[in-house]
Amino acid sequence: MSSKETSQEEQASDFNPELQPFTEQQKGLINHYLFSRAAYGQAAMALEDNLNVPLDHYQQKRLFYQDVSDLAHFRRNFFDTVGSFLQYSFDTTYQLEIWDRQFHSKYNYSQSELRQAGLCKVKMGTAVETITYGKLGFKVRRSFEIEHEHLFGIKSQFYVAGKQVPWVDGLMFLQHQLKEHTLWLKGYILKIEDFT
Repeated sequence: MSSKETSQEEQASDFNPELQPFTEQQKGLINHYLFSRAAYGQAAMALEDNLNVPLDHYQQKRLFYQDVSDLAHFRRNFFDTVGSFLQYSFDTTYQLEIWDRQFHSKYNYSQSELRQAGLCKVKMGTAVETITYGKLGFKVRRSFEIEHEHLFGIKSQFYVAGKQVPWVDGLMFLQHQLKEHTLWLKGYILKIEDFT
C-alpha cells in the first residue's frame, strides 16, 4: 500500500473515527431506504403533475393526513408551539370527533387526549376537528373523509359569533385580532393559517 493510500485512509478515519464499515445487513437496509425514497420522489412528482401544484401546498393547508395518528401528531406539535400561545392568550380549545362507519362507533378527543387519539385506527369514516378561540368568539372546523385509514380534507369552515363566514373573511378577522398580540405575524414569521 502506498503512503498516499495510507494517508487517505487515515484522513477518512480522522473524519469520523467511530464510523465502522457497513455490514451487509446495514447495506441492505440503506438500499431499501434509498429505493423507498426514490419511489416516494417519483410518486410525489406524478401527483404534483396531476394536481398542478406542489404537494407542500396540500400539506401546509392540512388537506390530507396519513391517518388519525398523523393528525394527532400534528396537533400535539401545534399545541406545543403556536397553540400554546393561543390557549394562554385566547382561551383556545380543541376537539376531535371521529365517526367509524365500519364499526358504527364515535370517538371524541380533547387536546389533552391527543396521545390516545393517535392510537385510534379507523379504515372508513369521518373526522372533524374544531378549534374554538374562546375570547374571540371564533371557531374553525375542518372535516375529513377517512378512506383506507387516510384522511382527505372535504370542508373547512370558519364561524364568527356562531355564524359561518367565508373562509378567507374568517382568516382576515383572525389575523386582525392576532396582529395586536403577536410579533410572529407582524414579522411575517408565520402565516395566519399557522394559527388554525
